[in-house]
Amino acid sequence: MKIDLTVDQGPCNTDLRSWCLGIAIYSLVAITFSVLFAPTVVNFVGFAITVTANVLLLIGCLKYKRLLLLGWLIYALLCAIGFPFAIFGVIFHYGGYRESTGFNNIFGALLSYILQIVIVAFCARLIYSYYLQLKNREGTPQAVPVV
Repeated sequence: MKIDLTVDQGPCNTDLRSWCLGIAIYSLVAITFSVLFAPTVVNFVGFAITVTANVLLLIGCLKYKRLLLLGWLIYALLCAIGFPFAIFGVIFHYGGYRESTGFNNIFGALLSYILQIVIVAFCARLIYSYYLQLKNREGTPQAVPVV
């Protein structure tokens, strides 16, 4: 089974731009509700990084600016770097990783972090594909009507 790094369209043959807008809006709403209802889950630095990355993604999709999409891809990279720390934090019970998921047992917390990294990887694949579409769009000359 081979998994391509990029795709031409989103799931169900939809536009990648609409998926990127949906990811940005959903993430902003989800992080806002998690901070409102469980303020101890995310510290200020994590909240600021997440909000900044998703606002950059939102503006980048609305204005067709590919460089702004890199902010979200850097956020996905930070999530991937933090994943092993979260797994070891859950297993060895340090850093509050287990408590931040809302589960008291190891398996629930591990499942939560694994599900989170799978979703972030799926979203990063879509956003990277859209980034490449915008990059290719800038490289090809646009047709201009001649009068």
